Amino acid sequence: MIEQWFLWGFDALLAAGLISLAYQIVAGRHMFRSVVLFIVFGLLMAIAWARLAAPDLALAEAAIGAGLTGALLLSAYRSLITDEQESSPPSAVPRWAALLAGCLAGGLVAGIGWVVVGLQSPQETAGRLALQNLADSGVDNPVTAVLLNFRSIDTLGEVVVLLVAFLAARVVAQDINHAGPGDWLRASHREPILVGPLISFIAPMALLVTGYLLWAGAHQPGGAFQAGAVLAALGVMLRLTGRLRPTTEPSLIERSALVGGVVLFSAIGLAGAGLASAVLEYPPGWDYGLILLIETALTISIALPLTLLFSGSGGFRREVR
Repeated sequence: MIEQWFLWGFDALLAAGLISLAYQIVAGRHMFRSVVLFIVFGLLMAIAWARLAAPDLALAEAAIGAGLTGALLLSAYRSLITDEQESSPPSAVPRWAALLAGCLAGGLVAGIGWVVVGLQSPQETAGRLALQNLADSGVDNPVTAVLLNFRSIDTLGEVVVLLVAFLAARVVAQDINHAGPGDWLRASHREPILVGPLISFIAPMALLVTGYLLWAGAHQPGGAFQAGAVLAALGVMLRLTGRLRPTTEPSLIERSALVGGVVLFSAIGLAGAGLASAVLEYPPGWDYGLILLIETALTISIALPLTLLFSGSGGFRREVR
């Protein structure tokens, strides 16, 4: 009983923290403070998803929602604002109008929630159907089964959106010298003495974690999005320490990596129309192998544009010390 009360208290504190952080992020006058609070908000959201027994979403929220998105916001903050402009300009919307809009939105959410709670649970839900047909998906993880088999069209759309977002950012991006985390600095002997050894340790460990998350996605929490986020974090670290030099144009290999996931996913999906019975349906017995192949390509196609967006560059080349 005491343990149950403790969990209820923890959940209430977590919910209050999320609401408080959300308000401070939106209403804050200092942009840098709002960005930092957004990163903290993402970490608390990851804990909330873990409490809701959704480890896949918790991993994605921690890696992408808090980690990489936070890095992208900090990079954008550096490019958009100077020390003299740290405070955000006063809002043109009157406070009473903002409060009224907030109350109306809160009332709408509360009303929808009340209606949903009162609905009777249907006998057949999408979740139950997915679990009933899990043996036919080729994988043991129901989340991966939904994302890469039962509803693979949604995952393909998400990857296309990421690619289009990167291309759109490149179209409107400023000159490489004014974007990203700052001018590239060559890694030298003047850097802190522990930077080199730490990178030598962290880089292979990050690759190991990436490979594990990619492989584990078929059986337990993990998959292409989580693995791609870890790989992108490694790219961010190498960019910040001068190991990767930004270039204005991507190489042929980088161009192939950017579109490889979408092209391979689409090709396999179209081949399913002839080898199976419908588009994006896998031939019998090929499910696991094709899903693993698609996730491997998606991992690279997710990591590279995220790293390039952070860097504000079109490509990279390895800097030899």
